[in-house]
Amino acid sequence: MDGLRERYETEVRALAARAVALRATGADSETIARLLHAERRALAARFKALTPEPLRSRIEARTVATYGDPGGPTLDALRAAGKSWDSIITAASRPGQFPPWD
Repeated sequence: MDGLRERYETEVRALAARAVALRATGADSETIARLLHAERRALAARFKALTPEPLRSRIEARTVATYGDPGGPTLDALRAAGKSWDSIITAASRPGQFPPWD
């Protein structure tokens, strides 16, 4: 399990470099935020699917309880909470607390 979490965190942190590369192409903050948010949710889904039970169910239950969505916070929810496109970019490339139930 330890290696799985490390791989997840590495891939999440790599999204920061993706944001820099996208910005270098002239992409605006909204476009980058939308792409990174979608990629982060896809990473989360992929790694949750690889997580053994009963840990997977505990993580999923906590995610739903916290965000109301099994995939984590939606882009609409983040924007409704007042998050800027740039803060969404930063958050997409920052792994969350683990274990999530502490």
